[in-house]
Amino acid sequence: MAVEGIDIMVPTHGRLDLTMRCMDAIYGNTSTPFHLIIIDDSDPNSEDPLTSLTPLYFEKLRKLRDNITFVHSEVPFTCGNQIINTGLKHCKHEFAANVMNSIRVQRDWEVVAVQILTNNPKIGMVGFKCLFPWGRIESAGIGMSDFSPVDIGRDLPGHDLNCIVETQAAQWAFGLLRREAVVDVLPEDVFNGFVGWDDIDNCFVLRDKGWKIFYCGLGVGYHTPRATRGNNSQEVYIKNRENAELFYNRWGLWDKFLQSGRKTVEQLKKELKETGTVQIPPREN
Repeated sequence: MAVEGIDIMVPTHGRLDLTMRCMDAIYGNTSTPFHLIIIDDSDPNSEDPLTSLTPLYFEKLRKLRDNITFVHSEVPFTCGNQIINTGLKHCKHEFAANVMNSIRVQRDWEVVAVQILTNNPKIGMVGFKCLFPWGRIESAGIGMSDFSPVDIGRDLPGHDLNCIVETQAAQWAFGLLRREAVVDVLPEDVFNGFVGWDDIDNCFVLRDKGWKIFYCGLGVGYHTPRATRGNNSQEVYIKNRENAELFYNRWGLWDKFLQSGRKTVEQLKKELKETGTVQIPPREN
C-alpha cells in the first residue's frame, strides 16, 4: 500500500552552501510526494552571508515550491531533539524523515524505508546508509561492542552493506521516523547539545518503549560530519564524554565503563587543567 506522502525535516544553521546542495538533492532524488519542513535558527543579522541569507533563500524557494513550511527561531536551538520536536509539530504525514542540511540524499533514498515502516508497524525508526564525502561508509547502523556504540561498516566501500537488518541504533542525521513512536518521547534536557550521543539515546528510548530500529542500506546519502554546528576542539570532546557518561548511567552501563579503565570526565578535566591538552582517541571525537 503506497503512502500519500512523507514529511522531510531539515534543520538549518548557517552553511547555506550545504543547504542549497541538500535542497537540490531532495528535490531531484525523492520519489515519494513530500512536505518539506525547514527548522532554522540562522541569524539574519550575521555578517556571514552563508548564515544571514538562509531565510531569504527559502523565501524565494517557497515561491517556486508549494510544499515548504519554514520555521524560524530567533533564539538558537540548544539540542538536536529540540529541533526534531519542533519539526514534528508541523508534520502532516505518518512518517517523517530527519535529514540534516549536511546530507545529500541519493536517488530513491526513501522508497524502501517507507515500505519497511508500512509493512511492519512495530518499527519506529529506519536509519539509512551514511557515506563520507569521499565515498566510504561513515555509518551503516550502530551496534554496541560490549558497552560502546560502534558505527557499523565504517570505512568500507560505499557499495557495501546494501542490506535491511534490525540494529541496536542508527544515526539520526539521516533517518525515517514513525511519528507515533517519537512524538512526546524525545528528551531535550539530558545531554549537551550537538556533541553526540543523543541520537543513540533516542534509539534506546524507542527500543525501551517496544519499538524496533532498522537499518536500510538501500537508502543512501553523502554526509559531511560536524559541518554545520560541530568542531573538533578539546572542549567539545570533553562535552562529548560527559554525554557518554550520562548515557552509560541512563542505561545501566556505568559499571562496565568503570571496569574498562577508560578515563572519566573528571580525569580528563584534570588532565586538561594540568597539561593544557587532552589526547583525543581516533574516531572518538
